[in-house]
Amino acid sequence: MIWSCLDGTMGQIIVDDDSNPQSALAILGINSAFAFFAGKPDLNLITTAVDACSDLIMVPQNTEWANMIEKYCGDQVRKFTRYATLKDTKFDIPKLQLNIEKLPPEFQIHSIDANLYDQCLQKEWSTDLVGNYSNYNEFKKLGLGYVIVNDQSIVAGASSFSSYQNGIEIEVATHPDFQRRGLATIACSQLIITCLDQGLYPSWDAHTEISLRLAQKLGYQFAYKYLAYEVLEGCGFTTKLHPHQQKLL
Repeated sequence: MIWSCLDGTMGQIIVDDDSNPQSALAILGINSAFAFFAGKPDLNLITTAVDACSDLIMVPQNTEWANMIEKYCGDQVRKFTRYATLKDTKFDIPKLQLNIEKLPPEFQIHSIDANLYDQCLQKEWSTDLVGNYSNYNEFKKLGLGYVIVNDQSIVAGASSFSSYQNGIEIEVATHPDFQRRGLATIACSQLIITCLDQGLYPSWDAHTEISLRLAQKLGYQFAYKYLAYEVLEGCGFTTKLHPHQQKLL
């Protein structure tokens, strides 16, 4: 996800001082957001991230950043582990095709068009499939995704949480009533194949061990664990930002 900010496709980079930056924040997201911190720990950057989005996951570069987050957010954040995968996966295309062929006849898989984009935004469980794009035109230009439909309703999907040059970050979601039917595997298989056909890399960072197991089933390889903090409620900071803090797009 950080590549989306670094190459200027989505999100933004914020520094503590534009003339002599010592600290940086890469933040991405509209409906839900990720904040990555680097350099010298800076409380102002943490408050900036918290104020930007109530549904936020913060990723510290090191223990110093982590300690600052814990000190000032306290029990308003949940500490947890995420799982990165290697970024040079060689996918077994025939295996992915076989996954798609297992779609039961009562379901249909569709690429996300304007109508399906709007439908994704109508339900909380599916919002993140498209929610980090300002509108459908931006999603059509930068994003890519598929949903599985049953009786004219979306029940599962795999899409781009964010986009960067030559790749996307995958988001997966399934309606609670339709889980454990292999629908996420099917939607992801279709998305991965389409990405490869278009010269895009389908990047995957797992939020849970369940997500990691799904990724491995699709051919991804585990790379490393990393620490993250999920904001449960607004941290309520009162610290004001330094006037020289700048945004670099």
